[in-house]
Amino acid sequence: MLEDKVHIGDVFRIGEALVEITQPRVPCYKLGIKMSLPRFLKMFLDSCRVGFYLRVLEEGEVGAGDNVERARSDPELVTVREACHLLYFDTEKLEGAMKALGIQALAPGWRQSFEERLARSKLGSRYSAEC
Repeated sequence: MLEDKVHIGDVFRIGEALVEITQPRVPCYKLGIKMSLPRFLKMFLDSCRVGFYLRVLEEGEVGAGDNVERARSDPELVTVREACHLLYFDTEKLEGAMKALGIQALAPGWRQSFEERLARSKLGSRYSAEC
């Protein structure tokens, strides 16, 4: 499940469990310290091979070798890679931030970051009117 092939909000059946992608995974600054590379965090983010977090919608048995089947895609179709770029690199891409905010499953911290960005922008008033 690569970051450019799955979307925030996509739902997957894995074994008996049902899970939903909620946000890209971003490493803690402590990882750079552990690696003794001050630029490690930036290098990691630049790759956009960050992985992602899942929310459990239905608990169930999951085991090695279980099939991973997409049950549904989020209608906004914002990939994990795109969400990472929007937050960390494409900070002027306000339309993208608005699109990300249309994702019901988006994690609260990411939602807050995009909302704050829009609030500081000219589009902020337009976004408020649409909500």
